[in-house]
Amino acid sequence: MEESGIVNKKINLLFLASLTLATSSIATMKTNTFGITIFTKCDDNKDNFLDTNEYLKMSSKRFNRMDSNKDKKVTMEEIKNTTLARLMPKIAISWFRRNDLNNDFTVTYKEMKQSSDIKFSKIDINHDEKLSSTEWQTSNPSFKR
Repeated sequence: MEESGIVNKKINLLFLASLTLATSSIATMKTNTFGITIFTKCDDNKDNFLDTNEYLKMSSKRFNRMDSNKDKKVTMEEIKNTTLARLMPKIAISWFRRNDLNNDFTVTYKEMKQSSDIKFSKIDINHDEKLSSTEWQTSNPSFKR
């Protein structure tokens, strides 16, 4: 009887381990799917790469959604009222800090563009001035949730 109890415990542990692995794999697939979906939507010319113009266009769209009063500046108050902040507050705050280059608690369009250029260069691992989907997914912290 004791041996049967040990076998049951081992089976339960194996089940929990496989469930954990399956859940982790599903989360990774969802994250990768999310990243690929954004990548595909931003790839205007459908060449399976994002060039600097396509990347800036994506960044500009995000900026414009956050700039609720359309004054070409995003304040922390505007960030707090975004869908991004409600769904992923850490990412919203990280975006704000990364883009507020002069630390004046306001992100101007110029700062966002400059920050976007810096980020593009970091993600572009092979420095060919275009992002492959692999570079996009492996280097973009937004998809490592």
